[in-house]
Amino acid sequence: MTIVLDANLIASLVLPLPYSQAATTQFLAWKRRRVVLAAPALWSYEVTTVLRKALLAGYLPAEQLDFALEQIWRINIQDVPATLELQQQSLAWAKRLNQSKTYDGAYLAVAELLPAHFWTVDRRLAHSAQQAGASWVHSIFDG
Repeated sequence: MTIVLDANLIASLVLPLPYSQAATTQFLAWKRRRVVLAAPALWSYEVTTVLRKALLAGYLPAEQLDFALEQIWRINIQDVPATLELQQQSLAWAKRLNQSKTYDGAYLAVAELLPAHFWTVDRRLAHSAQQAGASWVHSIFDG
């Protein structure tokens, strides 16, 4: 079984966020079940951006930044490289969700392609995607 994770869910595994415990519990369950974790190749840059923002906001001490990044890289998330088909599907998802950017669409397109369930910490994204017919999209808050 494969699961696609969004960048914020990945980052919550090393940051003290309100949903970090829920994310860690779910991650450990996936690990026990030997689930393959995947994300579009842009995930690592998005996570690095989240870590940088956490540093600037005071959630992550400077001396822990490199360790946090190393911990994330140890998770072994399968990069799914961009293709013309994935880019087209990202655009299609952005249109379906009425979004100007295609970042969320990239995660949804990868999950559709594999096929896999997609997990996010973004309740609004999960709800919008479910309303658009993607029953395979889940919010970490929904268990």
